[in-house]
Amino acid sequence: MNGWSRAGHVSRRYMVQIQRCTTHIQQYTTQAPRAVRGMADRIGLAEYKHQHILKIAQSTATQYGYTPIHTPIVEYSSIFERTLGTNSDVVGKEMYKFLDSSNSWMTLRPEGTASVARAIITNKLEHSMPQRLFYSEPMFRHERPQRGRQRQFEQFGVELVGVAHPAADVECVQLGWDFLRALQVPGQLVLHINTLGDPESRSAYRKALAQYFGQHRNELSDDSQRRLDTNPLRILDSKHESDLRITAAAPAYTNYLTPASRAHFAFVTNALHKLGIPFTVNPRLVRGLDYYQHTVWEVACVSDELGRSQATVLAGGRYDGLTSMLGGSRQLPGVGWASGIERLALVMSDSCVPVPEPPVPVLIIPDRSARETTPDQPLHGTSPDRPSREVKPDVYTYAMRVARDIRKFRSACVVHGTSDSATNHQPLSKQLATVLARQPIPTHVVIVGSHEMELNRVIVRDTLSQTQHEISIDDLGQAL
Repeated sequence: MNGWSRAGHVSRRYMVQIQRCTTHIQQYTTQAPRAVRGMADRIGLAEYKHQHILKIAQSTATQYGYTPIHTPIVEYSSIFERTLGTNSDVVGKEMYKFLDSSNSWMTLRPEGTASVARAIITNKLEHSMPQRLFYSEPMFRHERPQRGRQRQFEQFGVELVGVAHPAADVECVQLGWDFLRALQVPGQLVLHINTLGDPESRSAYRKALAQYFGQHRNELSDDSQRRLDTNPLRILDSKHESDLRITAAAPAYTNYLTPASRAHFAFVTNALHKLGIPFTVNPRLVRGLDYYQHTVWEVACVSDELGRSQATVLAGGRYDGLTSMLGGSRQLPGVGWASGIERLALVMSDSCVPVPEPPVPVLIIPDRSARETTPDQPLHGTSPDRPSREVKPDVYTYAMRVARDIRKFRSACVVHGTSDSATNHQPLSKQLATVLARQPIPTHVVIVGSHEMELNRVIVRDTLSQTQHEISIDDLGQAL
């Protein structure tokens, strides 16, 4: 194919892509908008539950002396490719990666640890050690959405950077355990721990696994056959039935640990025993990212809401030398964990979530000639609706003044919009029915109109006893 033919071929290919894009744009401009697959909205109770989990997480981390850090959602792709490993599933299949207008490869953050390590270097904190940091950030991974796994998800995480002693591992495990216990999630919490040893141990074990799994290559799943050539340790993490039979007889990691690695892990297990934190040593536990070494752990929640495949609610490990992988001036030790907020929300009961009291509604009614009820009549009485009801501007202003005074005594108050135009006002019965149909029901309703404005008074209705009385605006605090 000569140059002109090749150019024409490329041009036709891009024209086809442009036509496809145009077709998609036309389809989406004529359809109702929808959320991106795997990215969910949080409204009402769902958001209150989310905030409740974060509040407990932040409170627990603060008790351990950790301080907040925030990193950008978008990072240069090299940040994750250099730290997570180009052969990891995250980098190979799951990253949201794009070329920006300056011709630089950018990635929506898939995990928090690499971003924190980059921030330590960028902000010249390498010589201000140790750093105890916590974050709560949205993450992005393009994987198949399912219950407990979204393409945009939020993680709370902690990072302890600058301490090589295994006591740091224990501190992080204990912090995460205290956090989950404070949440009082239903279901049994199970802590699994393992050691990946130092780089020397990891290298020896990796060779042993490659040799063992190589003898069973044709029996492995397609994913595990690929991992055999890239990262044999990840085969141990496979849930495929054929892989499980083979991994059951795989060499044990303990046979390849150096004396220093054994001592490190022994300190961790002994300390957890003395702290009364129950755990199970799981020799098949590995973490999917290349930077992990020494202690790794996961906490699973045995719950019908999550099932077995998505039972992990918190996971972490040690990652010594991560900053040097990014080009930092020092090879700093580090350890940390992260927990998925959406997955925790699935196992938490709605009744455990504190919800703010409903705001006191201030209802505006027309002048007395247009009332449905008089102040001494029950508000649930009805009368024929009038086709047109006006409320004077001064009455709206008076209602706002009443609401301002209520907020001095109560945490929340709202002036209900009761009309869609200046001359089309809802009858009081409809306003009240709308307020009482919402959950939770407010304990009191305040009603004002022209008559109350002239007397500097309001009508206060108790929704539980269904009684009401007229009082001075100065007595609102005592009445509520």
